[in-house]
Order: sequence, then structure tokens, then C-alpha cells
Amino acid sequence: MKEKKPFTWAKERLFPKAKAILKDPKKLRELLDVVESKLSMDYFKEQFKAFWDDLKTLVSLLKAAATGKYKVKSKRSLLLMVLGLLYFINPLDLIPDLLVGGFVDDAAFLGWIITQVKDEIEHFKAS
Repeated sequence: MKEKKPFTWAKERLFPKAKAILKDPKKLRELLDVVESKLSMDYFKEQFKAFWDDLKTLVSLLKAAATGKYKVKSKRSLLLMVLGLLYFINPLDLIPDLLVGGFVDDAAFLGWIITQVKDEIEHFKAS
């Protein structure tokens, strides 16, 4: 699976929702609550171990942005982060989560998103 396939799928189906969430801090906090609940399962810590710390930092960054405690450098990065999290919580993405290996595409997509927003994550860590 190429990196662009999940991005194309997410862009076509989730982009408008991501933009709407970014306009409403309450919706962003609700999304983050769902993501944190899902990430609290031990399975995901193992599945995403290659970028677990960055993923947790990404969630913290978005929480801080939603409350006004952090000003993002790049709105594009912010949109990509939300898009990645929407993809992660969507059970019917390219490989439905109910199937064996259904989180492989989630891990690949989130890993790709993290590489795209690495500068923002590093800036947040330094602030």
C-alpha cells in the first residue's frame, strides 16, 4: 500500500469534517477524547510503538491548541493532524478495523502524518 492511498481516501472522505473540527474547539476536544480513549488500549501502544511518543505529543499539542495554550506554526500541520486522527478513529477506512490487520493502514497513515508534521511537534516540545 502506498502512502498516498490512505491520504487520498482520507482527503476525499474526511477533509471537510477535519476543517469543521478545526473551526470549533469543542469539537476538537471531543475528537481528542475519543482518540485518547482508543489509545488507552494496550494494543495500540504495541501497534504504534515506532512513533508512540510522537503520537502522544501530537495529541497533547492539539489539546493545547484547542485551549489556546499553544499557537501552531502551520495551519496545514494542524489540518493534517486532525485528518490523521479522524482516519484512526474511523472503523471503516481503507482496511476496516474489524478485519485481521485492520489497524495496519491506521499505523501507516499516522506514521506518515507524524513525519509530515515533525517540525510542529518539535516546536511544541521546545515551547
